[in-house]
Amino acid sequence: MARRPRVEIEGGLYHVIVRGNDRQDIFHSREDHLKLISLIEKAKQNLGFYVYAYCLMTNHLHLLIERRSETVGRIMQRVLTGYSQYYNKRYHKVGHLFQGRHKSILCQSDPYLAKLVRYIHLNPVRANMVPTPDEYEFSSHRAYLGTEPYGVIDVDPVLRRFGPHKRKAHERYAAFMAAAMNQPDDDIETFYADVKIVGSKEFVDETIHRMGEADKWAGKHRDVLPFDADLLLNVIEQVFEMERENFFGSGKNKRIITAKEVFILIGKESGATITEMSGIVGLHQSNAGRRFDAARQKCKTDPEFESTWKKVQEKYKQRIALSHV
Repeated sequence: MARRPRVEIEGGLYHVIVRGNDRQDIFHSREDHLKLISLIEKAKQNLGFYVYAYCLMTNHLHLLIERRSETVGRIMQRVLTGYSQYYNKRYHKVGHLFQGRHKSILCQSDPYLAKLVRYIHLNPVRANMVPTPDEYEFSSHRAYLGTEPYGVIDVDPVLRRFGPHKRKAHERYAAFMAAAMNQPDDDIETFYADVKIVGSKEFVDETIHRMGEADKWAGKHRDVLPFDADLLLNVIEQVFEMERENFFGSGKNKRIITAKEVFILIGKESGATITEMSGIVGLHQSNAGRRFDAARQKCKTDPEFESTWKKVQEKYKQRIALSHV
């Protein structure tokens, strides 16, 4: 059965769950837990995302993150690859440490953010590892209580929901946690159902629409395969009569902007991701996404742009065909 595609939205809030292969333990010591936390912190510094909660259990872990330009897949690849390498070296192991792909669910921030933090922090209690979350060292719960440094956790968006003053917010958060000690978060339990998005009907519909617009366009035009960045750049150089070095430049040169938009359009047709192409064209992912949206619109309203796009597309098809002879 084919894998379901991930739901990737810039600015999205994601509950990520990672399990050990065959439910094997992935943490054996305090040092192991701290290593994983340090890898999250390093990835956060390099890839730019927010961390609202974590809980590292014995054979699985929970993360609550808000992605920015980088995808959740890229973030988790960075963290999990680093930890797998550390683990296999430390314990003289080979093979897969984690069970397949991580699970990530896009969540509506309101009203779920605080509930998700609570759900994640109560994991050790539900597993009968500790009587209260205060006693579990390897979660971000104590940061929200104010009894430990915030570290990798971005506490403000959650604590603001409990009041403008930190001391009072810490107290109200503690009461919020205590009130749920013996009550399951029934709506959050849907995380263990086969869902990709959690939120109101309006939130789910809007998310599907945002994803569908780009995918619909790519599916309609997907007749150029596979994606070969070097071949496509060669065609861009020829059609736009520019040196490749100029293509990677920034600024507001119309010809360079058009060349990048055509590259992104054809790359998308060929199955490349915006993240992949943003690195090639020298744009931030969000800017590359905007260029893609602008180019799609130009295909409908700008005959000159449409003609150039089709010219590059046809030459690229020919190059692809020749490369496979």
